[in-house]
Amino acid sequence: RTFPMEAAAYKRLYPHEYYEKFISQETRPDGRPLGRGRPVSVARGVVGTSDGSCLVKIGRTTCLAAVNLELGVPELESPNQGTLEVTVELPPMCSSETRPGRHNEEAAYVTGRVRDVLTDGKVVDLRSLSIEPAKHCWKVFVDVYVLDHDGSILDAALLAANGALRDCVLPVVSIDERGDVEVLYGQTVSRLSAEGDADEIPKSKKVKPGEKTVGLNRQKRLVPASTPLSCTCALYKNTILVDPSHEEEKLSETSVTVCVDELGKIVGVFKPGGRNEASETVLANCVAASRLRYAALSKALKEAFA
Repeated sequence: RTFPMEAAAYKRLYPHEYYEKFISQETRPDGRPLGRGRPVSVARGVVGTSDGSCLVKIGRTTCLAAVNLELGVPELESPNQGTLEVTVELPPMCSSETRPGRHNEEAAYVTGRVRDVLTDGKVVDLRSLSIEPAKHCWKVFVDVYVLDHDGSILDAALLAANGALRDCVLPVVSIDERGDVEVLYGQTVSRLSAEGDADEIPKSKKVKPGEKTVGLNRQKRLVPASTPLSCTCALYKNTILVDPSHEEEKLSETSVTVCVDELGKIVGVFKPGGRNEASETVLANCVAASRLRYAALSKALKEAFA
């Protein structure tokens, strides 16, 4: 009974020596081989008040993504498109290292990378968000909350964002002769006037059969054009660790995240600083690991929507 306490003390006092004992055996403290990722689970529709939601767990790392739609006016430079905004938050409860009221650089980094992947990977066709060119469109807000930070949160956040977008449904939209937009939600109908002012009106105010309208969009699911997913690899003393835990990330010299789509095409490669550079060989191995990891991530996503 004293051995676990001695091992815990040794790990705390000599973390690198403790970890190297496992690396020398080509394994890791949690029992995984160096190149194996953690189990993945995906659940859809977990937030009833949102237009789409998804809960993702990769090992202990847990992320919840919610999509909310708002009526808006298109940007001047893209009159026939809607907009997509992404925010990733790390609340204090997700990790002992997160402090309330302080700017979190990791949250800002993950937010930027998820936004880049969703945009560069053309996950959502922004033209499908247009209601009436130059007048009305959908504004899509994707909010990702990291509930438990145990490493590779970019991978979990991106998977959750993809799932929430896939779960999103665009409601019925009616535009009357005055240019006002009426949207029928579950309990209320949102109206956007031609001047761009939004409000809510009772559910009883529905689109009547035969009512004259400028245009009518039927309820439809927001179908992603592609599904780019990522895999993070940590570099620990020339050893590549696939899907590192938070503890492994802290011990590693650097990490590389590679994002690929369903065809294996590289959508993005991200390296958030670190003490060492990543050689071409390391990058090539990380790309190969990401393509292998894609199968497990996409399988969990497909099973949730089966």
